Amino acid sequence: MQHKAQQDKTTEIKALIFDVGGVLFLSKKTESSLLTSYKELCLLLEGIDIPAEDFYDQTIDIYMKSSKGDITKKKTLDMISKIAHCSPKNIEDIFEKAAKNNVIENKELINSMRKLKGYKLGIISIQWPLTSDILLPKRYYDIFDSLVISCFDKVRKPDPQAFTLALKRLNVKAEQAIFVDDNKENLPPAQNLGMKTIHFKNNKKFFAELKRLGVK
Repeated sequence: MQHKAQQDKTTEIKALIFDVGGVLFLSKKTESSLLTSYKELCLLLEGIDIPAEDFYDQTIDIYMKSSKGDITKKKTLDMISKIAHCSPKNIEDIFEKAAKNNVIENKELINSMRKLKGYKLGIISIQWPLTSDILLPKRYYDIFDSLVISCFDKVRKPDPQAFTLALKRLNVKAEQAIFVDDNKENLPPAQNLGMKTIHFKNNKKFFAELKRLGVK
């Protein structure tokens, strides 16, 4: 009995780790997929004279490098501004406007998590400097105990290193953590490490799944 109690203690949930886009921030419009991919973000940009798909094709490599921290924000803006034939400041404003106009913070989820006692909270998110200020408010650095952000930490989901880094920073074992993401493709690497996962669809289903996993 003592061995079982010790075993249960080592596997009890101690940390909840969240994706940002599609979980902590949601689309204002159901038809908007800003939070799903860079390609769909390009469809929401206003003020770019190049057709959205052409703009995406010409900038996707820049986005990938920027979101992994391989190039700076300044370099990112300089490269995109040359393609779009407008100033770096205009490019920054265009992307920030697209984010501000198409997302809303999931306050119900965040407020509920802040009320939980005894759990560590973390974030693992793919971000790039042109929208990170919108989707990662400064207060998140107080609310969450650890943030693994691709453009700052130079690792992108679904790379397992993103998950191991989060676990290390939170000082918990994989079996003691739940990872929450709206993108199914990001769940298997976490599961392979031993983490429990929740495929986020909406708050109601998320809270029900949390309860099923013993988090109240």
